[in-house]
Amino acid sequence: MVRLAKFNEDHFINAAIEIAAHCGVSSVSISAIAHKTGAPVGSVYHRFESRDTILARAWLKVNNDFRQTVASKWALGDTWLAVASFMLWCRSNPVYAQFLLQCENTSVFNESLSLDLHAQLEAEQSALDACFELCLQNAKHRLLDDNIEAILRFVLIDSPSAIVKPYLIQNRPIPTTIDAMLRASHDAVCLWATPTT
Repeated sequence: MVRLAKFNEDHFINAAIEIAAHCGVSSVSISAIAHKTGAPVGSVYHRFESRDTILARAWLKVNNDFRQTVASKWALGDTWLAVASFMLWCRSNPVYAQFLLQCENTSVFNESLSLDLHAQLEAEQSALDACFELCLQNAKHRLLDDNIEAILRFVLIDSPSAIVKPYLIQNRPIPTTIDAMLRASHDAVCLWATPTT
């Protein structure tokens, strides 16, 4: 009878995501991942060359989920739909949201990665950038040209991220009451940035 592996790559990637989300990226290590999953250290090394390889795969998994769930809405031209999708994603996937928050101001990858993994990281970032670029093109006909990129980054990313950050850091549920504040801010900025006829 074929013996099935008790642990697979996803077990270790998910463990890295949780450790980084709750304790910071610097807390992610092969031994910490092994301890969290209950796997031997050798089992982790058998599947991944290094800590950075696991972190890169973790980033790819989380960022891909964010892009498909949230950033894909950017291209539709409805900025509030995109913001609402961001809030729903943070509530539905707080660990993923915490992970991206922890990666924000940290050098996640310190060691050399394989060329293939580098290519995957670059492709994922390019796909995310393309979503924003489509939003930018769609908004040019209805928002002021001056600083339009900064306006969209504020509305889609900076403002929603800032409002959920304290709750994510403290591992608390994001209250629904803040959505009204976010909507008011969104509408006010969009109105201010809309040319008057």
